[in-house]
Amino acid sequence: MLGINGVHAQSKQPRPTLDVFCGASLSYSDTHFARLYDVLLNLTPGFKLNLGDDWQIAGQAFIPVVNDYYGEDYNRVRLNMAVMSKELHLWNTQHFKISAGLFSQERIGFDLKWMYPVTNWLALNAQVGYTGLCKTSPKWECYRLDRVSFLGGPSVFLSKWNTEFRACGGRYVYGDYAVIGEVMRHFKYCTVSLFGQVQQKGARNVSGSKKNGGFKFVWMLPPYKKSSKRVRIRPASNFRQVYRAHSDDYWVKTYKTDPEENEREGNFNPEKVRWGANLIGVGGDYGTAK
Repeated sequence: MLGINGVHAQSKQPRPTLDVFCGASLSYSDTHFARLYDVLLNLTPGFKLNLGDDWQIAGQAFIPVVNDYYGEDYNRVRLNMAVMSKELHLWNTQHFKISAGLFSQERIGFDLKWMYPVTNWLALNAQVGYTGLCKTSPKWECYRLDRVSFLGGPSVFLSKWNTEFRACGGRYVYGDYAVIGEVMRHFKYCTVSLFGQVQQKGARNVSGSKKNGGFKFVWMLPPYKKSSKRVRIRPASNFRQVYRAHSDDYWVKTYKTDPEENEREGNFNPEKVRWGANLIGVGGDYGTAK
């Protein structure tokens, strides 16, 4: 078998593996004078079927647990994601991920991600999507693909301090434009970040403010070592939480194409793309971070 990096006499086809997991998503907003917070809590069961050769089928559902003033549609069990994807890792420098299916944020269509680690401290990232609206609650409603979104920017990783700086700008899901800057500090099993953004259109809930900011947490959840079993039942790999100064349910929206996608590990298989936080330890051992 002839590979990109050389000639291999014989290559064993990897066996398919199945991951079944469950996590939780928490949303909250402070938009009513008489209430401190509106809360939405969902369980998020999902699966990943890894077919080998970097092909993957993934899905995720939302099961409502608590819904305070988020609307009747959020009281229903609904499908959040059903995606087929393929990763390409060329010459260990060019990384691509092609995805098709139902993404988060009720988007359906196609997505292409690209990453180029220029050095061990600088990487370039880009993403382009061609999607349409697809609602799964209270009934299935899918519309034609009519939105092109694109994002891109550099990332700088300072390994001495386990600190990463990111800049990203482009056209978001609903046709608006924004630029976001973020600084991230990676700890042993957690990443904390501060971000600020300038957007073309103002947040609906704060009299049209075109500036926003906040902080994020990404907690990596045990088990931290990947099992060799063909069927793995486990918790979700991470829990992610975002706080924004101005709540906005429309502008500067992106979608995810993987149920466990997060800012710490990036858009690709962390075992294949060893850059940034994925350089902290090998094989899931994050022990070198302080």
